[in-house]
Amino acid sequence: MNRKLQIAIKSVLAGAALLGGTGAFAAGTVAIANNWDANGNMLGADSMIQTVSKAMASNKSWTGNAAALANDGWAHTGTWLTFGVAAANQNVTVDAQILSGNFNPAFTLYASGNTPFNGGTASPGEISTTGGNAPHDFNQVGQVGSDGIGWASSPAINGPTGNFLETLAYANSGVASTAAQTGYGQTINYGVNQVATDNIYFSGSVGGSVSSTDAKLIFNDLAMGYYTIFVGGANAAQTLASTYQITVSSVSSVPLPGAVYLFGSALAGLAASSRKKQKLA
Repeated sequence: MNRKLQIAIKSVLAGAALLGGTGAFAAGTVAIANNWDANGNMLGADSMIQTVSKAMASNKSWTGNAAALANDGWAHTGTWLTFGVAAANQNVTVDAQILSGNFNPAFTLYASGNTPFNGGTASPGEISTTGGNAPHDFNQVGQVGSDGIGWASSPAINGPTGNFLETLAYANSGVASTAAQTGYGQTINYGVNQVATDNIYFSGSVGGSVSSTDAKLIFNDLAMGYYTIFVGGANAAQTLASTYQITVSSVSSVPLPGAVYLFGSALAGLAASSRKKQKLA
């Protein structure tokens, strides 16, 4: 077979693998929920995916559990969801919204590149100040490589590797904590918080907003590949049963071609010339 044809076929198959991913994950430390709607967990150009309505398992799974876990993440009571971005030049919004009940939602977004999150691995070397081991008790906002997130990172601190490549950002509508109030020394801020600063997976600064019932992050030009959401409650004082929904939407961010601007300049020049002729007349 012609070598150029072979390369072309491999490229098509690779693209099909990304676009057709259904979330087949390796056995890991945490379970991936991935109960998205009929559109699946792949986000195309100018599109939207959404989870079914879910019951919030704990009012303090993301943070706010000062007495038990020193405000760390509670990996096995929060929800883990993955999605893939299958189109370039997309501005992507991730929104966690309470549908019923009384809850302060919060979530973190992680990138895993060309492969979905594999669930991580046990990492006995990561122990919180409470004595709990990651990932049961983990650093929910730390950058990959930080203590308490090594179980999901590549390479892990101890044992086989997880495949998170970078922590991008988090949105917290609940409790804020200083480094002295958390199990791994992480500072947890209220509101929209950018963790990644290298712009490998997105451009510029992360936008978004939070309210008592909503947490939202907005990324400019989010790169093609796979991402993971860890979402949960962020305030132990909120006790009512709640349901929530995650929505991920994209809007094309392709800039206008240079010819458009040249055309505009030409029109402006013609208008100026016309005004000049009118004055001379």
